[in-house]
Amino acid sequence: MQKKQKSRPDARPVRGAELSRSIGMTHLSWSFDPTGMRELTGKVTSRAVGALRISWIRLGLGLKTWSGERTSTDISALPEPYLIFVMPIQGSIRLMASDKTTVIGEHELGIWDSTQPLRFELNDASYEQVSVLVPQRVLRTRSEACAALHCAHVDKSNVLSELCVQHMSTLAKFLNSQLRPYEIYLSTLTTSTFDAVLSSLYKVPRDRDFLLDEIKNYIECYITDETLSPTTVATAFEISTRYAHKLFEKSDFTLGEWILNRRLERSATDLALNEHSVTDVAFKWGFKDLGHYSRAFKKRFGETPSSFCKTAVPHK
Repeated sequence: MQKKQKSRPDARPVRGAELSRSIGMTHLSWSFDPTGMRELTGKVTSRAVGALRISWIRLGLGLKTWSGERTSTDISALPEPYLIFVMPIQGSIRLMASDKTTVIGEHELGIWDSTQPLRFELNDASYEQVSVLVPQRVLRTRSEACAALHCAHVDKSNVLSELCVQHMSTLAKFLNSQLRPYEIYLSTLTTSTFDAVLSSLYKVPRDRDFLLDEIKNYIECYITDETLSPTTVATAFEISTRYAHKLFEKSDFTLGEWILNRRLERSATDLALNEHSVTDVAFKWGFKDLGHYSRAFKKRFGETPSSFCKTAVPHK
């Protein structure tokens, strides 16, 4: 009989100073307000998933407000830069930076940068949250974007908010499960999700080389899409088609030629396997017209797709 997955992580309830130490150990160094700690009770469940640390906290504050701050001493205790994603499940948390104050409500996201001072405040009798600590070195997002998004609030109006909230909730439910064989994949999936959210909040100025690499990666991801074109690429990167073409001026190919050649090269790899017809391969790699595909293929490789299939060494 299959064992039912627990909906909540199981952890031993702790109180006061012991609980604040547990929070500090899983959420970097903090200086907590001692006045609210006497009535503080709760549970902390935490684990590493690859380079990430995922934590689930449940707190009972009694009638007291509880707060804390990250001072320069706390920040210097662990100099490696982290970006922390916080999602309240019950209650809300107030985050206060030097120039910004925001309240993160239930099933919304808060983001803070570990290299900058921060205060938090809890005012609900019960509070529960899921958080993920992400080393900034594993994110594609640049450090200046991480710094600018300190004390950021991602509410339900953000198109990616629900996706990120659901992902964090699912990760938390499996904190006590055997995930080690899959941790690298889960870590990559999680950081990619966070990168998507960050990119929706902050548009980093992109230099030409960086943008060119991003466009080439985008083309590889969508190379089978028959609608892929210089226009759709430019739209995806929120640049003009003229500027998209300009980025390829120093390359051996224009943007349109780059897309065509990548399709031809990928189709040639498939044809060499001798497992599918020329028509199927052409359609798979975004060619809508078989005659156009055959002419382009011959111009690129010196022979038609059919001849290429006959001379290719069978794949073993």
